[in-house]
Amino acid sequence: MSGGRRNDEENNKKEGGGGGRGSTFLKGAGIAVATAAVAGIAVATAAVAGRLYSLLEQPEVAPLQVRRTDHHEEVSILKVDGSLLPGPLAGCGGYLSSAGVKWICGFAQKLDPALTLRVDQAEKEAILRGLLWVKEKGKKKVVVKSDNAGVVYSVNCGGRSNDPLVCGIRDLLNSPHWEATLSRIPGEENKVADRLAHKAHKLNSFRLDEFDVAPQNCVFLL
Repeated sequence: MSGGRRNDEENNKKEGGGGGRGSTFLKGAGIAVATAAVAGIAVATAAVAGRLYSLLEQPEVAPLQVRRTDHHEEVSILKVDGSLLPGPLAGCGGYLSSAGVKWICGFAQKLDPALTLRVDQAEKEAILRGLLWVKEKGKKKVVVKSDNAGVVYSVNCGGRSNDPLVCGIRDLLNSPHWEATLSRIPGEENKVADRLAHKAHKLNSFRLDEFDVAPQNCVFLL
């Protein structure tokens, strides 16, 4: 009996010893797998960190500049005047300016006195020819200013007219190719245009003369 029990105990020890080695192997394999997983996570984390670092190291890119397709056209101011003197002598003149520039350019034109019998006709000629002059320059926004209240009223507020000058002025003001208006200013604010209209009397032809530089007798009035 005692020999049989010893054999059983020895067998149990052998079996227990065998189970211990298998358990140890499995534990080792599990640790290896876990270690490999941790290592893989570490490698992936390092790769992500490397990409982020490379992005941070890149130079800053300037923001996209969007070009506006529309542009703001500065309003041009056209002051005009007409002159009729005994003789008879007739002429008109005017000049362009803007909100920030006192003088851009000017014009003077001698008028046929046989066709300009009244002062208001000279004033209308000044407005009409001034508008044509500015329109040829490609201006898109213009405010015409005259010191003749009667003419300004007849153009802006008068009813239907058979006057070819008034009709011509209205057609130009209402042209869809630009924005143009007519307004009145006091005579003391229109002295430069008055000087240019008088200068037109001395011209040798009825051709429009243009001035890039203000005449000497106009400079101190600007």
